[in-house]
Amino acid sequence: MTLRLPGSLVNRALRSRLLSAQQHRAATAAQNLPSTWNAINATRAFSDHPNRTASYERFENPRLKPSRQKHADRPIHRNENKRGNDSLMAIASNSHSARYDHEIEIAESEALDTAAAERDGPMEEQTEGEAVENEHDPEEDTADDKTPDDKTPETKSYHGLSLGESRITPKIVNMELRWLNDPHKMADRIDRILQNGEPALAAAIVRAGTKKGMRCDVAWNHLLQYCMDQKSPQAAFKFYNDMKKRGRRPNMRTYTIMLKGFSSVPMSPSVVKTAASVYRSISAENSGVKLSIIHTNAMLTVCHRHADMDRLWQIAGELPEEGPGAPDATTYTIILNAVQFAARRDIQKMSPDEIDKILERKTKAITEGKRIWADIVYRWKTQTLELDNDVVNGMASLLLDGASDMDCYNVMELYKQTMGLPILQKRPTESSKTTRRRITHEETQAIEQSEMKRQEKMEDLPFVDENNKPLGPAETAGDLHEFGEPAEEKVEAVEEEQEVEEMEEEEETFEDLFKPVVPGAEGLSFLKPKSKELTLLLNACFTMTQGTEGGLAYWKYMTLDENEHRFRPDAITYAQYFRLLRISRSSKISVKTMRDQMVPSGLAHGTAFHIALSVCRRDRRNHSVLLHANELIGLMDKALILPDIRVLDGYLETIQILSANSSVLLNLRGLSTEEDTKSLRLQDRGAKLQAQLRLNALATLRSYVSELHEAMENGKPEAGGRWSNAQNRLANPIHGPAAVKFMARVRLIVDDTLKLDYKKYVSKAERKILMGESQMLKKYSDKQTIAAWKNKLVYPTADQKDAARERIYNYRESVRLEQAKETTPERSHGHVDSSPLKA
Repeated sequence: MTLRLPGSLVNRALRSRLLSAQQHRAATAAQNLPSTWNAINATRAFSDHPNRTASYERFENPRLKPSRQKHADRPIHRNENKRGNDSLMAIASNSHSARYDHEIEIAESEALDTAAAERDGPMEEQTEGEAVENEHDPEEDTADDKTPDDKTPETKSYHGLSLGESRITPKIVNMELRWLNDPHKMADRIDRILQNGEPALAAAIVRAGTKKGMRCDVAWNHLLQYCMDQKSPQAAFKFYNDMKKRGRRPNMRTYTIMLKGFSSVPMSPSVVKTAASVYRSISAENSGVKLSIIHTNAMLTVCHRHADMDRLWQIAGELPEEGPGAPDATTYTIILNAVQFAARRDIQKMSPDEIDKILERKTKAITEGKRIWADIVYRWKTQTLELDNDVVNGMASLLLDGASDMDCYNVMELYKQTMGLPILQKRPTESSKTTRRRITHEETQAIEQSEMKRQEKMEDLPFVDENNKPLGPAETAGDLHEFGEPAEEKVEAVEEEQEVEEMEEEEETFEDLFKPVVPGAEGLSFLKPKSKELTLLLNACFTMTQGTEGGLAYWKYMTLDENEHRFRPDAITYAQYFRLLRISRSSKISVKTMRDQMVPSGLAHGTAFHIALSVCRRDRRNHSVLLHANELIGLMDKALILPDIRVLDGYLETIQILSANSSVLLNLRGLSTEEDTKSLRLQDRGAKLQAQLRLNALATLRSYVSELHEAMENGKPEAGGRWSNAQNRLANPIHGPAAVKFMARVRLIVDDTLKLDYKKYVSKAERKILMGESQMLKKYSDKQTIAAWKNKLVYPTADQKDAARERIYNYRESVRLEQAKETTPERSHGHVDSSPLKA
């Protein structure tokens, strides 16, 4: 019996079979061209791209929906990272199943033990004879690849390592190697393949090229660097051992990549052990690489990042005092940073009640740092060490973690010693208060409570020591004779301890440690200070007791006065200066600095305005604080395309504080004078001042409210090239919910001003304007508007960008011309190029 199918079914079957054949040919073409877009998209599972931006992903797929775009910036899940690392480990292990077995890795973890490495010698090292023998032996390769059936399975080395759905076959690898006979071409090709996210193909090509005797040293280094960039040091270590097994010696660059990569991965004790085995293998007789201070610095960085101070001191102690392997400025910088962060880690583990231990740990860190600095100064004097700014800043940062004002003062002495900066702060007096100035109020209470408990438990004792402190019963019974005389053995032990303590104190005084060096030594010159040095000086003044005057003096000397140390500060230094001004409530100076220095220099940003306005909020008892805050808000229009919402919210908070303080409101400048309100009753006078304060605040914010409303109605990000993306970043997009909340707060102030209580103090023209603004802002209190802006950003319109660009440029030019006119009479030739405020 014959079964006959309808024609439609037959045609459908033929069509599906033809389609399968077309798909097969497409897959074969993808194997022959592994760098096509299909291969790239298919092999993304082998690599993670945490830095891939949403704009780049939209460029790859223009039809990307907004919902997918919204989730594109989310951090990669840990399981995805784990799968990526497992894939790399499988590739590095040359696994035939394309899977990585953790049990095998645990069994092989003995290779990572530094004790075993030091006992058995460098890991995976080969003799020169073995390296030459393994470099290329065709007969041996053929014999190894033979199977019992006398067949050569060409897919054995690559079976299981797939490019998505298609597997890597020897045909693909041989086609690649046909055009990669030059080492530079090989390295460039491997680099491009890794950038496309195809580590399996790159590993197969490098291994096959090494087997054929091709020079693949740089290509191996690219593989190692790729594994380190993917935060997979275990895979890099396996590739490192695989390279040596195949007869390729690591070069100087290989060791640098490995050690620097170990320092950038998450903290783990096993990583330090692995890095130590790699570092020790450099000094092996058959390594072929001479140990350099670059490798030592990289290894010290590994110890620093992974909190292994014992190994760090061991490696640092092995360095020679002179010669090519002697420590340089970078070495000392790493050690100083390691000492600082080790102390911070130890203090974080302590309880806040253990104040004595905290102070002791800080003192110990400062002492270690001073010992290191003594060695640095000695080598600097003898010109065996070239000093740089980084090591000086490292010592200054360590001193700032100290427990007394004297440590901060030593920072100023340090910069005088190395850079010739004058000390502009009064020397502090050492006392118990200044030593414990950094202890919080809660820590002080804990000390007092513990002292009270100790006093309650203490009994009245008839004996006291030389410091008039009572002795316990055990001490009196054991240390005193019948007539109260100390035992001879006890006296001798105490005298010996005192001699040892006196010797230690003589050795650890460090009185002349920061004494000037350059004037008395030939061939030495001062370093040049920059923004980071001024930031640390301001931080020292910020931390010291009554150090504000010194900070103001340093700012004036290094940024305004005409001297050899003058320079243009950066945005971070400005922010630190505003924090210093906030302590002294110097709102006038903060506004002047923003107006004359930061805005004309083009460095003003939202965070700087936010900190500067906090100075005004802290200086709320100043009668001119409203004028200062209004001027600061007006300056934001000269620096930003759209206002910063944090600054606007801070301004509203300042207005609320001033409105609640009647004593400040009565004397506030910028409102009605006392003569204008003298005839009014006290209650009416207060209502008039309240109305005028609200009207003043609304007039200051009116232009920003209009700009935000226009941007929220018509603004959108410009899609296009790199210039448009840069403009969108400069536009400082605003978080949508924050903008809606601010507009709703402004509406509350408008409606409050329109109440009957202030009706007679608000003119009809002003009421008409306020009613229109209230109607415009009404939509921002609606639930639908709030929900619509929940996950959106506010971008400016094109017209707002053009107007802001012209406005900012005109303001900078006007300030530059005014300052040029002021400084021209003081200069003989009228040059103004050295002005730090020139745009």
